[in-house]
Amino acid sequence: MDARVIDCTGVGNMMPEGVTSYTRKVCLVGDPAVGKTSLVRRFVIDKYDDSYIMTLGAKVMKKNVILDAEGKKADVTLMIWDVMGQKHFKIIESVAFKHIQAAFIVCDMTRRSTLDNIRYWAEALREVSGKVPLIILVNKIDIANQAELNEQDVQKAAAGFNAQYFMTSAKTGDNVEKAFSTLAKLALKGSIV
Repeated sequence: MDARVIDCTGVGNMMPEGVTSYTRKVCLVGDPAVGKTSLVRRFVIDKYDDSYIMTLGAKVMKKNVILDAEGKKADVTLMIWDVMGQKHFKIIESVAFKHIQAAFIVCDMTRRSTLDNIRYWAEALREVSGKVPLIILVNKIDIANQAELNEQDVQKAAAGFNAQYFMTSAKTGDNVEKAFSTLAKLALKGSIV
């Protein structure tokens, strides 16, 4: 299933003929300061800001993407939930994770503990949403000279969850579009008829 991301924000209701519309709820989880909000901002508005402001609760942004999937076109509205990185806030998790179709678990290449904690996030997601597709994002590859983990560590962790992974940089945009496009395809899987 090939996919290409097209920014349709602001296009309104003018969809090309033969395109079916879908809405999918996806979320990003992970420890504080791994770059979840920066990844969403890079994807949705193609901007990056070095300042760190902790997310309280959850923020929701949306972006439309057109996917070429199995010879058919789909307009997918991604409702992207950016969830705060503090653990054990079950009330927020129960609302933010409910009815998601796919999720990113984000870790920080410069902090090994964030990779070690992906098990917590996967279990928290699955406790509320069941076995949803997961993608692991290793963010901050633009500062790889400060890395505390390598790609082999990530491959091993991803295999444990039967998950794909992407090495990303919200700062430079490396692999951000590709990762979100892949997540949209996973969230849509089984819906195109």
